[in-house]
Amino acid sequence: MIIETLLAIALQSTTSGEIRPARQIDPYALCSCAGVDKTPLVSFTGIASDAQMTLGPDGRSALPRQATIFDVVKGKSADVPNPAKVFHVTDPAKCGVKFDYGKRYVVTAVKTENGELETSYCLMPKPAK
Repeated sequence: MIIETLLAIALQSTTSGEIRPARQIDPYALCSCAGVDKTPLVSFTGIASDAQMTLGPDGRSALPRQATIFDVVKGKSADVPNPAKVFHVTDPAKCGVKFDYGKRYVVTAVKTENGELETSYCLMPKPAK
């Protein structure tokens, strides 16, 4: 009886009798790109090859800001060394980005006052849909 009741509820919950897919939550919903300074932008194409991770005070957990190292294949200049170290946060709620090793990316970044390249979700080109 319980199984029949659950089956009836499941079938009535959708018009076609199919089970609804799980709700997708946008990980960037809390990210706000307002006020992003885009003046000194640099852009290049590179392959993510390595990373520089900084450990927190406990010596075991990673800090939210890290760097991905790219082998630059297009766009080398005085502002873009090869390899290029690009700093970023990884938390999507803070407009962070993640890169997969071995994948090719078009990277847009800001050159900071201390000469580092820094990127975020707000600066990176969005893939075409």
